[in-house]
Amino acid sequence: MPVGYQPLETTGQVIKHQTATGSKSERQAMFLATKDGTYVLRRRGGNPFFDPVLERLVGKTIHCKGILTEHTLIISSWDVQ
Repeated sequence: MPVGYQPLETTGQVIKHQTATGSKSERQAMFLATKDGTYVLRRRGGNPFFDPVLERLVGKTIHCKGILTEHTLIISSWDVQ
């Protein structure tokens, strides 16, 4: 695992809103809002710009396991609560 990355297990609500406004990466992105903060949400192996699997989770509360980078939580497993 790269330096600065850490495993994380957490619970939160999947939300979708604008990110990277004004840049070439501007898009509607998935986020996980938890009691400890809000993270950009990606699925390991999923497309970072559009992931239909994560799209189906918008509005739902999930418990997930993954790797936290500086601002992104890359999840490898989750359960809808």
